Amino acid sequence: MAVNIARAVIPLILILLGNIVQRRWALYGSILRVLGFLSLTMLVTGTDFFSDMLIVTSIAIGIAIAGYTLHYSYLKYGNPNLTVAVDMFLLIMVLVFTSESLIEFIAFWLSTELIGFFLIAYDYIAKDDRDSMSAAIKYLLFSMIPTDIALFILLALTGFTEALSALRGSTLSITDPMVLTMILLGFFSKAAIFPLHFWLPDAHSVAPSPASALLSGLMVKMGIYALYILGFYQIDKGLASSIMLFSGLLTAIYGAMQAIIQHDIKRILAYSTTSETALITVVIALYMISSDRLFIEAAILYTVAHAVYKASMFMDTGFVELAAHERNVSRLGYIAWIAPTETTAVFISILAILGMPPSIGFLAKLFTFAAISRYLSSSWIYIAVLLVASIKVALSIIYNMIYLRAHLGLSLIHISEPTRPY
Repeated sequence: MAVNIARAVIPLILILLGNIVQRRWALYGSILRVLGFLSLTMLVTGTDFFSDMLIVTSIAIGIAIAGYTLHYSYLKYGNPNLTVAVDMFLLIMVLVFTSESLIEFIAFWLSTELIGFFLIAYDYIAKDDRDSMSAAIKYLLFSMIPTDIALFILLALTGFTEALSALRGSTLSITDPMVLTMILLGFFSKAAIFPLHFWLPDAHSVAPSPASALLSGLMVKMGIYALYILGFYQIDKGLASSIMLFSGLLTAIYGAMQAIIQHDIKRILAYSTTSETALITVVIALYMISSDRLFIEAAILYTVAHAVYKASMFMDTGFVELAAHERNVSRLGYIAWIAPTETTAVFISILAILGMPPSIGFLAKLFTFAAISRYLSSSWIYIAVLLVASIKVALSIIYNMIYLRAHLGLSLIHISEPTRPY
């Protein structure tokens, strides 16, 4: 734990200094913050590919939203105060992914949750928005508490002494089905998977857009990462994979269908997050069943692709909201006319997550379907997963096209069509 904290000192100093400097010199402050995020590469150890990819992805997202958060905060709140909370949220989340012991993992996890609660409730603090506090309380009850219970169960079973040792090298054996189920449900709540999924749409739609980018792009991946870490413990993998498959397959379809019927662009993205993280959970469950490393590689690629996609798309929702003062897709449709570059970026993001070659989304889907296809003849489970994954991919095309209407709809075409003399 001391090693990780020591490595994080320089990034922390640069990020905090950047937040101070940018109050007077915005450009120099943003540069310092970017350097702070870049220096987080010191935390990449090469010992675990999943962890390293999450760290690298977090750094890329942090750099991308550094200047965005500052401008967003000034335009929406009239001050730069949001940036320090967003920066600390990202920094501590990176420390979760670099944790080398259970104690370290829990300490940084709890810190991330507290800042997440603050960011979800930010509009209540800044603007007395009651919906924000309501969403934050729902997040507290149905995401924070269940996950914390799962973590403290692990701590109690592990013992304090062993909890100070390697996170992935524990000799802990979880044999009680009820205890294992409680732990899984706790991590499901963070990844927004059935039955504790319903907090996410409210939380991600009311939080400031830079916070939503991290909540949806990275924080839900903490739940995915925890399920991956759980696979290193001595557990009943048959039971664990069965629960993960049931909840994951159900949420994958439910989340996609809910996304299709939404009108608020942030809620479209929020529900789609539950669908995407559920499918990643299913892939990890298949790894538990088969022990085929290809499934983990597919899960890693899918996690990175989704994180980048959601971060960029939630940044777009902030742009749309500030530019149009509107989030209802049926009342938009003209963003491409006033911001063609923004629309192009959104179009590229959508094509990437849908699997357009040679994007990382294409690689994620290629690895996923290739891994599933290896085992189609061995069990009906793989056939069921292939069917649900195919339906989910088809539904994702629909909700992404609905979102794209905010940029490429017809409303301004009709409004702006010149009057023709007759």
